[in-house]
Amino acid sequence: MTLGKVDNAEIDFVATKADEKIYVQVTESMTSEDVRIRELKPLRKVWDNYEKMVLPLDPGFDASYEGIKSRNLIDWLIL
Repeated sequence: MTLGKVDNAEIDFVATKADEKIYVQVTESMTSEDVRIRELKPLRKVWDNYEKMVLPLDPGFDASYEGIKSRNLIDWLIL
């Protein structure tokens, strides 16, 4: 697992395994529009077709933002 960087924006985690890759942002909450913009911005700049995901702590934000999945961090860790 590594830290990703696109322009001046950071991606929290980039996990790779053989020919698989996933980009992950972790945040406390996605309720604020400013936070959503900040967390999604670096993921939107990645142009490959690997999975991109935001993992907030607040429940109820399991959604998709232009193909970027959002799932509660605790639920994701339990899987």
